[in-house]
Amino acid sequence: MPQERKLSIQPPPDGTVWIEDYRDDDGNVITPGIATRLGISHSTYRKWRMRDQGPVTFRIGKKVAARIEDVEAYLAGLHRAAVEAAKSAAAQAAHDMRPAEARSHHRKHHTDRSPIAA
Repeated sequence: MPQERKLSIQPPPDGTVWIEDYRDDDGNVITPGIATRLGISHSTYRKWRMRDQGPVTFRIGKKVAARIEDVEAYLAGLHRAAVEAAKSAAAQAAHDMRPAEARSHHRKHHTDRSPIAA
């Protein structure tokens, strides 16, 4: 019986990642690719790439790669935008709030409760 050969994706150059996850040369350690690092599927990332969204990518042969620094910078930019949006929303909510109004506990007292005054 012939020995089965595992097909594996060759790791990208140092400091870069492929779109897909890939294993090391021994096949033991899985390195997360661009899509996994962004928390999305490979197909979603490919759609983003066609719309020029996501981190900067480039081709190495037939494979698409990105610098790890670019992926991390993209994630940091998303985080900064989310923090700024939260701060802006909180500031707007604080601005829109009316101060509490004192409750009025006094009642109008009528000396004559009859509808027709004599």
